[in-house]
Amino acid sequence: MISRRNLLKSLGLSAFALPSLTGLANPMTENESGALLSPDNPDFWKSVRNQFPLDKDTVFFNPGTVGAMPKVVVDKMTAHLNYTASSPADWAYKDDNKEEFISGYNNLMGIRTKVGKLINADPMDIAMTDNVTNGMSYIANGITLQPGDEILTTDQEHGGGQSSWKLKEKRFGAVFKMVEIGKPISSSSEVYDKILKAITPKTKVLMLSHMISGSGAILPVKEICTEAKKRGIFTVLDGAQTIGHIKVDVKDIGCDAYVGCFHKWIGAPCGTGFMFVQSEYLKNLWTSVSSYRWDDHADEGFRFTQRGTGNFPVLKGLDAALDFHFELEPDRVYARIKFLGERLRKGLEASPKVKFFCPSDESMCAGITVYNIEGWTGKKLQDAFWDSAKMRPRAQGDIFGVRHCTHIFNSEEEIDKAIALVSTWAK
Repeated sequence: MISRRNLLKSLGLSAFALPSLTGLANPMTENESGALLSPDNPDFWKSVRNQFPLDKDTVFFNPGTVGAMPKVVVDKMTAHLNYTASSPADWAYKDDNKEEFISGYNNLMGIRTKVGKLINADPMDIAMTDNVTNGMSYIANGITLQPGDEILTTDQEHGGGQSSWKLKEKRFGAVFKMVEIGKPISSSSEVYDKILKAITPKTKVLMLSHMISGSGAILPVKEICTEAKKRGIFTVLDGAQTIGHIKVDVKDIGCDAYVGCFHKWIGAPCGTGFMFVQSEYLKNLWTSVSSYRWDDHADEGFRFTQRGTGNFPVLKGLDAALDFHFELEPDRVYARIKFLGERLRKGLEASPKVKFFCPSDESMCAGITVYNIEGWTGKKLQDAFWDSAKMRPRAQGDIFGVRHCTHIFNSEEEIDKAIALVSTWAK
């Protein structure tokens, strides 16, 4: 019988234990001597960090753009890439629901089921996409609107979320409207009131970021979606910054659609995303890219997943990234990200010249902190981090400083060093 340790190695999970094998309620890691580590032990997170093949001489603070992949993700992806390169004759030419060679003709139900578990949704209502921009475009292009119908959003949406709705305005005569919500947002009630006051009888679509990319603000989406539903407004949420970062439960939120990606906080390769739409709307959504299944309503999610030949090695990487996330336990990941983010914000507060553009209300924050030093630009602050300590947050323009993200591969020591640097510069 294969040993537990060798089985883990064969699965590419290194020192990670599988709950299904161990019977443990909480997964743990092993140190070099083989002793199990509790998640409360600081060495636990050091062990997690060692699962990422990140350069040891740099500190990465920018998963809000593109995240870092664990080694198991890279291994699974490259192994399948080598397989498709060396063994194309192995393609079984069988039922496309089972074939794992050409992704565009596979329903990807295994991955869709894991995504459904992650966001608490029926996998039949989930389509796999390349990214959030794709998913938002499929929804905007597929929904039927009349001239004069209003699409309401905020003034802080990502261009990839906005543009498909601007196209809808220019092509079909719908009206694209933005409401100013402030930066920083001072409270959930403030942004809630501003959005609801902007709704009119002509509002048919409400498109919002669950978490604002440029400030890290978590919007009160559940309360907003509840009010929108009372008015018959279709709600679609941009989850580019939430998946793998904070808990997402689409049933609890009550939104009609949710789009997300996995290349930021989950640690999957680029080119991996999803689109969730409630079944009552998904069945009437027109497909933007059409293949054999475009009008087959037996599996609505497959109608949008099937859009020509795709990249199965990338999907293998996504599958491994989801397993890695579940292995650590999502709630533990979210708590660690929040812990590090709050540690950063509390430390920066001690410098009076630091100005925050993320909310002051910690309930609206997680692992994204946006701030600047009085008299500095974002590029100056970004470059100072790199030149002084090889740390990489991302500049947010002249005014807003940097977006400084914290993730499970970061350490408390790295956070404290960043705080110390800012304290020196802000004197």
